[in-house]
Amino acid sequence: MNYNPLAHRRALLAGFSLVFLILPLAAKNMTLADAQELRANAGIAQDALGRVIPKVENPETLKDAKAAERALVQVSDGLDAYIAQLQAAEAPVDIYNNGKKYPPIANVSIESFDVPVGATVVHVPVTLDKPSPNTVIAHVRVFDGNDGRAQPDTTKSVIFRPGDPLKKSVSFNVGGMDEGNNVRAVQPSVPDGGNRKGGGILITAKADALNAPVEAGGRTALTFAPLGELRYAATGQTIQFDDTGGSNSFSTSLSHGRTQVGNGETGYYGTVDLGGFTRTPEGLVLSSRRLKEPVPVGSPATLYPFLATMLSGHRTPETQFKYGSVEWVVKMPNRKGSWPALWLLPTGGWPPEIDVYEGFGYNGSWRFASDLSTNLHGGDKLARTFTRPAMNMKMRTFGLADTLDSEFHTFAVTVTPEWITMFVDGVETMCYANPFKGETWYPLTNVAVKAQPNAAYDEGSGDMVLRSLKVWRSE
Repeated sequence: MNYNPLAHRRALLAGFSLVFLILPLAAKNMTLADAQELRANAGIAQDALGRVIPKVENPETLKDAKAAERALVQVSDGLDAYIAQLQAAEAPVDIYNNGKKYPPIANVSIESFDVPVGATVVHVPVTLDKPSPNTVIAHVRVFDGNDGRAQPDTTKSVIFRPGDPLKKSVSFNVGGMDEGNNVRAVQPSVPDGGNRKGGGILITAKADALNAPVEAGGRTALTFAPLGELRYAATGQTIQFDDTGGSNSFSTSLSHGRTQVGNGETGYYGTVDLGGFTRTPEGLVLSSRRLKEPVPVGSPATLYPFLATMLSGHRTPETQFKYGSVEWVVKMPNRKGSWPALWLLPTGGWPPEIDVYEGFGYNGSWRFASDLSTNLHGGDKLARTFTRPAMNMKMRTFGLADTLDSEFHTFAVTVTPEWITMFVDGVETMCYANPFKGETWYPLTNVAVKAQPNAAYDEGSGDMVLRSLKVWRSE
């Protein structure tokens, strides 16, 4: 190709023009699209100069061309850095820090208020101080005050699901509300998924006072519908298990062994030959009991005087899923000191953890027939950095019978990229924004023991009965 001084001069002018065009624009607040367009133009100019420079014979022109090339390289580098900065600024922020953080917990408050003289119903406003990433269930009790009467003295719950309005109300029947009389109200327990703020309040009868319910808002409770394809289904008569676990067979131990030192358990997750599993017409019985002889573990040995039972899916690929649903149909134990649980762990190791149900039989106030709990645990490399518990709700909170230890009930959880939602008997109980995106989960079903080593461990039944277990997988 013949050397064309005019064409070369035009290329040089284009290069210089682009440099002088970009420099003032780069000082302005360019959008990402503007910066990417300028970077593309700089690349075109660089390519053109790269073709021109080898053919330039005039020393002065060559000097100018190389100066333009150097300037374009500097401008291109600057644009690349600016584009990277804009892209980082536009990238979504991981508020969960890869499962190690959870948004601040909401505070729940009630405040004193007045009602009309002669009121027979009071509407108690309940307020969250911030939006919550999880369901918050507040518990409010209204009881007798100064000549005012609660009819009856009772506790009711109000449920705030993620995205709901921050103020709701709950209504109570009262009597004796003459001028100046009052009834009292309090949050008798910590809200599930929230914090309790403030103390007791007065509800006082005054002339011309107004007290209307807060207009209902928020979404209705979900009904359980499994997510994905059914990948595993077994009954108490067909479920398979052994001491190691494998395809279609649960392990009788945790992934790290048969004891849990860190949380004070005193039960040993027994091998099959210790007799912790029995098939009955009702289902598979997972038993816990005092052993005839304690099991020594470690050196120096720690003695475990109680038998605990475990079905873990850490080696059962059919039960593992990233997003999907798990459903258990069970009847719970009620023995003091027992700790039954239905939960999920990730194949990559603890934490995180999703607790669908735990029964805290080592807590003297726990009532197995009625009490429910859920929790999330987040963190990294065996270090827990947050939990978000809910353990004061009852079966009756959701219109269900308080018969967890005498009848079979269905527990379920659905995990999507956005939400982790718990259900009992098909009714939504708790919902959490999912901070653990991308984890692969497996189910665990167990009866742990957290009794004092010298306890008789014989108050109530130590058996969980598993009627069926199903796992659906969408990914």
